[in-house]
Amino acid sequence: MNDLKVWNSINDRLTNFVFGKTKDRDLTKDIVQDVFVKVFTKFDSLRDDNKLVSWTYQIARNEIVNHFRKARVDSLEKDPVVVEQSEETLTSELSTCLHPLIDALPEKYREALILADIEKVPQKEIAKRLGISYSGAKSRVQRGREMLKSTLQQCCTITTDVYGDVLAYEQNKRSKLDSKDCGGEC
Repeated sequence: MNDLKVWNSINDRLTNFVFGKTKDRDLTKDIVQDVFVKVFTKFDSLRDDNKLVSWTYQIARNEIVNHFRKARVDSLEKDPVVVEQSEETLTSELSTCLHPLIDALPEKYREALILADIEKVPQKEIAKRLGISYSGAKSRVQRGREMLKSTLQQCCTITTDVYGDVLAYEQNKRSKLDSKDCGGEC
């Protein structure tokens, strides 16, 4: 394992992820440092090297929870104030990578997908706006979703939990699409 290569490949993403939870730069640096210390000291317990990124994010999540748990206990001892956690997730981080992929869809599918999934317009209203039948609107939205999913799966490897929340993602190195077709680096 090339430690420097691993660090460089996920450090910025991991830092952004932790900062999204803590909203504190100094605390973020401390947590990220603790995460990488654990990663490198417990690397021999990783069973599958291909799961290094998701394993690292799980360690990060645990460190964040431990911090807030400790902060909550400390604050309850001093002052009974509840510590709130940010709702920012890796899922929302990944969603920013979808915009270039959506923009690359054929116009009729892109328009239907944006109306349905981003603007949350009901499909009956989409049919009226686009001047097509209700079943036609449903088909366009569904086809747009399928096209987006197919492109995303070619570009990225995504690991989710049972609830569909993203645990980890990384751009496929052997994608048939080049990085500009995959929306650049995420």
